[in-house]
Amino acid sequence: MPLSRSEARRAGGQERRGGPAAGPVGVPTVPAVNDLEVARRAARAGAEALRGYLGRSLTPEFKGVVDPVTAADRAAEAAILAVLSRHRPHDAVLSEEAGARAGAAAGRRWVVDPLDGTVNFVHGVPLCAVSVALEDPAGPLVAVTETVHGPAGETFWAGRAEGAWSAPPDGSRLSVSATADLGRALLSTGFPYDRREAGTAYTDVVAAVLGVAQGVRRSGSACLDLAWVAAGRYDGHWEFGLKPWDVTAGILLVVEAGGRVTDSYGGPPRPEDIVASNGLIHDALLEVIAAYRPHRPPPAPTPPGR
Repeated sequence: MPLSRSEARRAGGQERRGGPAAGPVGVPTVPAVNDLEVARRAARAGAEALRGYLGRSLTPEFKGVVDPVTAADRAAEAAILAVLSRHRPHDAVLSEEAGARAGAAAGRRWVVDPLDGTVNFVHGVPLCAVSVALEDPAGPLVAVTETVHGPAGETFWAGRAEGAWSAPPDGSRLSVSATADLGRALLSTGFPYDRREAGTAYTDVVAAVLGVAQGVRRSGSACLDLAWVAAGRYDGHWEFGLKPWDVTAGILLVVEAGGRVTDSYGGPPRPEDIVASNGLIHDALLEVIAAYRPHRPPPAPTPPGR
């Protein structure tokens, strides 16, 4: 169901100024919709495409040793990109399977994960999601993460400086947890696709965190993990070796729900090094991770004049 005008304004993003761009002669133009509504429509289209594959036997191809892709991933991506092409044809896109597409609209890029949790999906584990986000030079602008299982799924969305929300029930505002003691915190993490080569580098961090936290979960979907931090279900999440499509939406969800997102050094978050939390346990979690993390230092500053 499309958002109402008042709901869309509350949940993030105003209508783009100037109305729809004029199309070629004889081709109807697309009615103007705000960026958040475009993201919601795109994520919904991807999730609906995936639901058509539930219960079906899928034969995955492998992009890496443990990194599968299926017909379901590609069908969901095609559905999402069709929505973006219809409503935002001039924006750039970065999507997990299709790669990058340049755009004429300066500084605007959609970041798409058509199926986060492909391994879960193939095995019938109901922990996977579709993620659609729009970023500009200041960072994520709107974000939507929609789960796949269930007749309508669960949707999380956010708009910069507009809060984070979920449905069902429709219009419930998200807020991170109030857990202030790391010893009472439920955390989540994941393992990159190089885990067969560097597995102990990641399990060392897990062992250290297990020694101080209430518990650690591993769902297999970073998009979902970050949405659950925003919803207050998890108190924090850390992970290494991710890609922009894994985290862009989740970063905005957590921040707009009142949380904090950095890299493990306490600097700006990077896909390859991300720590998200309710903010209250953040520094304590960083301290534990810092002693055992894989060596992923932030990039050196660019010298002046370059």
